[in-house]
Amino acid sequence: MLIILRTRVLISPHTVETPIYRIWSPIVSKITNKAYLHNNASPTIDPKDLFQANPRILKTYWDPKGPFKIIHDFNCIRLPYLKDSIADRPGEKLSTCLRGKKILDVGCAGGMLSEGLAMFGAEVTGIDASKELIEVAKSHSSKDNRLANKMPTYILSTIEEHCNEFADSYDALIASEIIDHVNEKELFVESCVRVTKPGGKLYFTAPNKTRFAQFYMIFMFENVLKCFPKNGHQYEKFVGVSQLQHMLEMNDCHVVSTRGSFYYPWSQTWAWTHTKMLSYALEAVKSS
Repeated sequence: MLIILRTRVLISPHTVETPIYRIWSPIVSKITNKAYLHNNASPTIDPKDLFQANPRILKTYWDPKGPFKIIHDFNCIRLPYLKDSIADRPGEKLSTCLRGKKILDVGCAGGMLSEGLAMFGAEVTGIDASKELIEVAKSHSSKDNRLANKMPTYILSTIEEHCNEFADSYDALIASEIIDHVNEKELFVESCVRVTKPGGKLYFTAPNKTRFAQFYMIFMFENVLKCFPKNGHQYEKFVGVSQLQHMLEMNDCHVVSTRGSFYYPWSQTWAWTHTKMLSYALEAVKSS
């Protein structure tokens, strides 16, 4: 027996009644429906993305003055933000404040964020769809004596593959500067939620979908300041704050906070701001 259900969706910031029709069957569970979605959906990875199509540029990932300098600068504010938010007791010494926390770094790239979180004592798993980046991450982490007993685990995988094996596994998930590089964003967000434990936290950082972000992050960053690889961003892939919030709420998550971030080229530093016209950080909690 099949029944057509009509539901209404509340879309912030305005209330809009949108009919959504879905098929329900008493012999098909919600979990089975999700598995069906994953097995039949298009992959999230875009083979035309700069970092998939031009792996040679990834060799400069750990150069603090190279083409990824702006990511190194951003790490100075995102790492303390994540540490303070994830830690149960933020006052503990840095080397143990995240002890006992299982964290997934989605799109870990060369391991910059994964290493930083591991330094705080977390059990970190980094996944990336680029074989070259996973090799860079493993090589760099293996040479740091401070990570001798807490080196991150790096896996060549997409999030939709990983969530099928590790559902409800992580205390916190971080998708930093990655959602604007993937296809099938709804699948990406759903997969991120699936690997997170009930009651666990999810963190996203991304460029906002504004014309200012298009000008500043693409034209200025890539062509004038030259602090990010050329063609590294595509405006049509940017995700607005309300759009991401809606996708998370549709997957039984509650958005706890959002904050803006801005890059000041004269001091070569990032700072958290009230405005989100350039980029933002979003924290959500998965329903328990």
